[in-house]
Formats: sequence, structure tokens, C-alpha cells
Amino acid sequence: MGSTFLKAVSSALIGVFLSCSLSATAAGPAESKRPRIGLVLGGGGARGLAHIGVLEELERLRVPIDCIAGTSAGSLVGGVYASGMPLPEIKKRVESADWEKLIGGQPDRRNLPYLRKKDDYRNLAAMTLGLDSEGVKLPRSVVNSQFIDAFLRELTQDLFIDSFAKLPIPFVAIATDLESGDMRVFNGGDLAIALRASMAVPGAFDVVHDNGRMYVDGMFVRNLPVENVKYKAPQGCGADVVIVVDVGTPMLKGNEIKSFLDVAGQAMNIATGRNVLESRKLIGPGDVLIEPDLEGYTPASFTDAKDIIERGRKSVARVEAQLAVLSAPETEYEAWASRISGKAPKSLIQYERVDVAKTRFVPPQRVEEVLTSPPVPNNQGELLDRFDRLYDSGDFDGINYRLQQEGGQTVATVTPIERHVGPNYLRFGLELSFDTYRTADVALLANYQMTWLNQWGAQWRNNLKIGKGGQIDSEIYQPMWGSPVFAYGRALAANTVFPLFDGNGSKLMEIDVRHGGFEAGAGYSLGRYGEVRAGIFADKVRFTSLTGFLGSLAQDEIRSTMRGGRLYGVIDQLDNPKWPRRGYYLRADYAYAHLDSDTSTQSSSQLLTVDGDLAGTYGTYTWRGSARLHGSPKQELAGITTPYQLGGFLDLSGLRADQLSGAQTALARLMVYKQMTTLLPQLGSGTYIGASLEAGKVWNQLISHADTRTIPAASVFLGVDTLLGPLYFAGGWADYMGSQWAGYLYLGYTK
Repeated sequence: MGSTFLKAVSSALIGVFLSCSLSATAAGPAESKRPRIGLVLGGGGARGLAHIGVLEELERLRVPIDCIAGTSAGSLVGGVYASGMPLPEIKKRVESADWEKLIGGQPDRRNLPYLRKKDDYRNLAAMTLGLDSEGVKLPRSVVNSQFIDAFLRELTQDLFIDSFAKLPIPFVAIATDLESGDMRVFNGGDLAIALRASMAVPGAFDVVHDNGRMYVDGMFVRNLPVENVKYKAPQGCGADVVIVVDVGTPMLKGNEIKSFLDVAGQAMNIATGRNVLESRKLIGPGDVLIEPDLEGYTPASFTDAKDIIERGRKSVARVEAQLAVLSAPETEYEAWASRISGKAPKSLIQYERVDVAKTRFVPPQRVEEVLTSPPVPNNQGELLDRFDRLYDSGDFDGINYRLQQEGGQTVATVTPIERHVGPNYLRFGLELSFDTYRTADVALLANYQMTWLNQWGAQWRNNLKIGKGGQIDSEIYQPMWGSPVFAYGRALAANTVFPLFDGNGSKLMEIDVRHGGFEAGAGYSLGRYGEVRAGIFADKVRFTSLTGFLGSLAQDEIRSTMRGGRLYGVIDQLDNPKWPRRGYYLRADYAYAHLDSDTSTQSSSQLLTVDGDLAGTYGTYTWRGSARLHGSPKQELAGITTPYQLGGFLDLSGLRADQLSGAQTALARLMVYKQMTTLLPQLGSGTYIGASLEAGKVWNQLISHADTRTIPAASVFLGVDTLLGPLYFAGGWADYMGSQWAGYLYLGYTK
């Protein structure tokens, strides 16, 4: 009787002590004889998904865990597991996640407003800068973390708790204070924010703001947080035995450092290596160290989640004998697991109110229209759907929220994080074209946009091209009263040099065409699908022969004025304009124009452009069909200021660039390509191999040739999706006046 009383008192005292620190645990008197087991899950990016496989084996071996400390990916896995989510559910969600979307941070292009897609067909680099009165602004991160944030919200189920010691398994996450460089131990509050802060790789993901401080990945201060389970409270949870899972990337040898990515990765390893060594010194003879064999997997290999998890599971076999000592009897383990699942807190997923924080340049009413318009979202799923709609606008780096209780109500306070580089954006680009005909073209591109010039969302959009064909294009775009109707005014100045060739492909002359004019009108936005416009235009044109007289006229220059009206419509639902895998595109442009020339000739003409794309992926191959018709419906040269042209890569491959000119051109093309490798989303989608079949025809040629039939052509190519746009290495063939062959190096969008 006395012995029983002493045991009860002893157990009660131990329980009181443990409840005052992170060491709070589900263990009861029946488990008092077993050692306290702490689990350390180190950082390593995608390599950290191996922790899931390790946990699977720990459950199979019936090893109960009393506390967890995690850094970076270790905090992701450890925090969600500690919150009470069953391991099979964690594994299912991680393996089924669209990691390319989560890590890429790019929304589905098909859902974007057309205004955001409009400049996609200019070969502008992916990086967007800001420009204002203070100068040029650089983005704070490569990846927008909106989708990672939403993924963490879904995993943690809006869990907010004053102390993570009250979780089913006590837990802490390690992060780095960006201002002081000190370690921050997240041991309570919003679990999603704690996990996000711990895995905020600087430069890749944006920093995390919490209580006025900025935080980044915890790897810089403690990538393997042994101390946080080994030490006694309050520094740790006082574990008797520590299971340490180290998934860090090994240091590279000198001959393995071959690119700037290798250099950056090695620098990161050096930065974390020292604190990892210090932490590993604390691993004692009774502790267990697990080092999964993750050769071939990098911190960015998230798409290999299933294989990495399996590697983690297999790694436990090497230490199974050590873990067997820690195995609990089946009935005792089941009782422990039952208590753990029973302690899982109920998530706050029903909101009575949604508040929106102030914005910097986007009018608050625009944000509230999306986030709080009836019916007001009252659960996580509905709120995250609204976030996606707001994020698609392109005005935000992300949208976060916090939950709090006010007057018995659950309030979601939303903080829209406007683009750091906004509201004025600057982009640059490059176009290159080289072929075996010794033709070389290089052009520099620039794009500058000023957005939210007024509360209705007016924009000033400017494009500049410097090269053989120079152009400056400036447009004011003004939505009317928040409706889909808009007004626009556009000014354009362009310089085009086009060659004329004889039937053998020899250059006869070059003509310089200079345009200067304006257009004004109104349109209707079709949202994510496209837009329609109607307007009037006036254009002054000057033709100058660079190598002789213009036709039969004894002069080397002609000036003309063109006036008329224009109807334009476009639908754009391609998922990726560089290398589409699915979707469609259709554009129609009709103009009726009156031309006055200094040759005393007057004429009226109709000009029509219709082009379209249709892409679909079947298995590993993508099929893309394209068609284009340019020119006068009556096939008349009169009234055409610049002849329409065919020739060049994917535009009758095998011919010279713009080898054929006439009043009307038509082209049909079928491409098939296969993605061979995958790149980091910030570097491009990957590398491709493919081929094309083409057919084209020119009516009423400027230089009459004997061969006026439909011309067949074909190409084979190796393509790379780069930061600067699609890059092709290609060979082409065309049957025109005999077989013609050519090789191409091409950077930019094809016609």
C-alpha cells in the first residue's frame, strides 16, 4: 500500500514538472519506466521528406516519441506529425502534392487576367524589377511562397495554440532572426507560420514576418537541433534518448563544383556545416543517428518525394537493432498512440468574420470585393480559393492570414502582401537569330508598366525594341468604373527592314519601312479568356530603298498616310506560351484602311490577320498545331504598307528568314515535342526534343517566282526553356525551287 502511494506521488510530481516545459507528454504512469525519447529532424530541403519514411519505420517498430524538434523540412514533417495528423495522411498529401506548382510559385496561366498574359509573347526575361522615384527595386525572393503557404495551412488545419507543448507530441521549430542573426525557437502560436519561418530559405522564399521581426530558415543557426531535445527544460525537453535524423547535403568535392548553383549550394553547406558539427557532438552512445542514403537527390528534388520517402524508410534498417531496445510492448504502444490521437486539438476552421489589412497601392475596395463579397468565406477552403483569385491579379507576392478570438468570434485577419517591386514594373529581354545562310539578327527588349494610376486600375504600358527592326509602343489602358469596359489610346513608332530575294534565294534589295501613328478606341475584357477592341487609327509610312529604286519608280523613297478603323479580338488559354502542353489561342485582327501616297495614287484596302494554336499532351508527347493567315482578303498589294512574309525557322524551315513576300501569306504547322529533363522552375521548365511539319503559300508575290505552289517544309530541334526565353538548336528543310536546307540558332518566340 505504501509502495503504491509513493509511486502515485512520484508520478504526480513528475507530471507537474513536465507540464511546465516543452517536455509535456502523453506518457502516464504505465510508461514511467521507459526512457523519454526525443526526435530530431534536421533540415535539407526536399531531402527532408525522408523523415516521413523514418517515422513509418519508427511506428512499425513501436518506438514512442515524447518530443520533436525540427529545422526547415524537418520542422514541416515534425510539426505536422506532432499536431496529430496520422502519418499515412501526411504521406498521401506530400506524395500527391503538385511540387512544381508549390515551388515554382506561378499560378495556372490559363486563370490569369488577359492583361497579365499580353506581354508573354515578347521574349522578356522572367525577372521583374521595380522602378520608382527611389530607383530600381530588386525582388526579395526568387519564388513567391503563396502556394507553399496555402499548403502549410491545409496541413496544419489553421492550428493556433499558445504553447506547442500542448500538442499531442510537444514540438519546437527553429528559425533565424534575419536582423540579429539570433536563433528563434518557435514554441507556440500559429503553427503554419512557425513551419514557414523555419523553412524560409533566403533568396528563394520571402522572409516571414512575425511580431515585428523577420525570419528565415533555421539552418543558419541550428540545422540539426539536438540541443532542443537533449537539454533539460527550458532549453530542451530533457530526453533520455535522442533519435537524430540528418538529411543534410554532403560537401561537394572540388571536381563536382561546376556551376553557379553548385557554388551557391556549397556556400550553404559551409554556412550550416559548423552548427551541425556542434550539434552532432551531443549525440551520445545511447542515442541513435540515422543518415538516409540520399545520393542523387538535392534540396530541390521535391518531385521525387515518393522515392525520397522510401530512401528514408530503408535507412532505418541499419539501426534497427538500436531501435529495438526502445520498442514498447504492443499494448503499451497502442495505448500511447491512442492518447496521442486523442489529444489532437480541434482546428479553428470556421470563421465568423474576415478582416482585411491596409494595402499600399491597390485600392482597399478592390481587395475587399474579392475577399469579403457575399457570401463571406467562413472556412479555410473558401478563403484560400479567394486568395487564389486575388493572387492571379499579379499585384501581390502573397496573401497571408492569422486567426484570433474576439468577443467569442473566430476572426481571420488577412494581410495582402503587395508586390515588393510594384506598382511600377521593369523587364528586359533579348532576341537572337542565326542561321547557316549567315544571317544574324539581335534585338534588345525593354518593357515598363505603371499600374494603378487611379482607383479604377489605369495602366501605362510601354515596350521598346532596339535592333534591326526597332519599335517603341506606348499605350494608356483605362478600365471604366470598375466594369469590363475599357478605353485605350496607343502610339507606335517602328522601323522595319525587309529583304527581297529572287527565286534562288539571292538578295535583290532591302527596303526600310518607318511607321509612326496612333490608335484610340474602346474594348471589353473577357477576364481570363481575352479581350475585344474596336478603334480608329492613323499611320504615316515612309518607304526607303537601301539598295536601289522602288519598283518601276525612278525614286528611292515613298511617303504614305493610312487611316481607317480596326476590329480586334483575342482568346488566350495556353498554359505556357513558350512550350505549351495544353490549351488554345485564337486571334483575329481586321482593318479597313484608306491610303494616300505621294505618288498621287489613292486606294482602300482590307487587311486581315487570323492565327491560332491548339496544344495537347498525350503520354509523354505534346502535339501543337498552328495556323496563320495574313494579308489582304482580295490578295491585292495596293494599300499594304508592309508586305507579309514567310521563311525561317518554324515559318517554312529550310528557307532564309523572310525569303518570300507578298500580299497574302498562309502557314500551317504541326509540332511534336517531348520534355527530356526538368529544370528548377526559376530556371525554366526543362529541355525538349521535337520536330515539325509545315506548309505555306504566298499569293501575289512582290518578286514573282516560278514556284507558286504550296511549299512543304520540316524541322527537327533541341529546345531549352531558359530564363531568357525558348532557345532552339534546329535543322530545317523546305522543297522550294529544289530542296533547301538550313541550320538555326534561335532565341525567342516563334511567329
